[in-house]
Amino acid sequence: MERKGIRALVLNRVDIPDYIEYLPVKECNKCQASLLDSEPVKYIERQVFEPGRPGEFEVTAHRAEVKICTCGCRNQAEFPEGVTAAAQYGSATQAMAVYLNQYHFLPFKRVSEYFNTLYKMSVSAGTVANFVARTYENLLLLKRLFVTPCGNRLLPEPMKRVWRAEGSLHWLHVMRDEQWTLYYLSEKRGREAMDTMGILLTFAGVLVHDHWKSYFAYAATHVLCNAHHLRELLGVVDRDSNQLALRLMKLLRLSWHYCKGFKTIGMLQMPSVVCERIEKIYDRLLQRALMKEVVYMEKQREELKRKKVKNTKAYNLFKRLTEFKAETLRFMSDFTIPFDNNGSERDVRMAKLKQKISGCFRSADGGSMFARIRSYLSSARKQGMDIYQSLHRAVRNYCNMPLLSAE
Repeated sequence: MERKGIRALVLNRVDIPDYIEYLPVKECNKCQASLLDSEPVKYIERQVFEPGRPGEFEVTAHRAEVKICTCGCRNQAEFPEGVTAAAQYGSATQAMAVYLNQYHFLPFKRVSEYFNTLYKMSVSAGTVANFVARTYENLLLLKRLFVTPCGNRLLPEPMKRVWRAEGSLHWLHVMRDEQWTLYYLSEKRGREAMDTMGILLTFAGVLVHDHWKSYFAYAATHVLCNAHHLRELLGVVDRDSNQLALRLMKLLRLSWHYCKGFKTIGMLQMPSVVCERIEKIYDRLLQRALMKEVVYMEKQREELKRKKVKNTKAYNLFKRLTEFKAETLRFMSDFTIPFDNNGSERDVRMAKLKQKISGCFRSADGGSMFARIRSYLSSARKQGMDIYQSLHRAVRNYCNMPLLSAE
């Protein structure tokens, strides 16, 4: 399968391979008679090309015997799984190419140059694209594997970031926890894309997000990211020199510091006395901050002689923190709930890095391939698996078997 605009070169067999593996025929497929003493009438050879020492590549010739039984049945030895062509690249070559393209974000042509320069192998850019497409197909079960173990677990930090594919705007949605990452590329930003993603429809755990309204449509326990709150409060401090916003920042940071301290001594939640004290200070600060903004907006209305003026950004932020107090401070009542969704920021950072290194995608198919393969690599890394070996298993996953486990 070739990608648009990229041509795959034909791989020719060599006359003298480096290694030869003979595949014998032991018995007749029809009458089960022993053929160990029978002479082969011919050999069918298939060659596999792999990287060798720097400056060299290695060719392994698989020679399958063909024998004729006394019953007239023609018998041919079976080739190893995945050896299907007269000349082909091996699984190590495929895994290395996908690793360079999907993990280190090298464009197809630069991956081709890598093999040509280091191993004198003529691996075209189109062939690298074919390796990526084949790995994508071998990871068909990844989404189902993600849904199954996370059904009753903490599933924090949905995120979205903008990409371009086929010249149009696309959104990269990310769902993740400590064991799994799932990327999903869609032209839609809101609930339609999340429903198609299929994770949140049945999820009933804890959802940590940045207050995007589409998330509140799902029946989950919602938690708001306080890293976003701290950045917004800092903006209010820098813009308005608002000391109440500064005190709110210090209160949130101090609360998280207390949580980490109590957690180190084995506690599961903050003591009720401390929690109540923090909530009282939180309420008092927000009440004063809101009143200050209301007075400011009333003064603006009178000066401009209008019936109504637009709410300030500070007012909207303080109002949101007041209305969503439980979602903001939920980390104090359960130490398994994170303070922010910075984990999602880290997971999505690699996708943005790919965009900076090798640009966007010519087609939405390329973006979907990246999303699925990157989901697999990120999940494998979280589960303590070797990235290259995980890719090696993926390119050899001819039967599309499960490759990851959260255990």
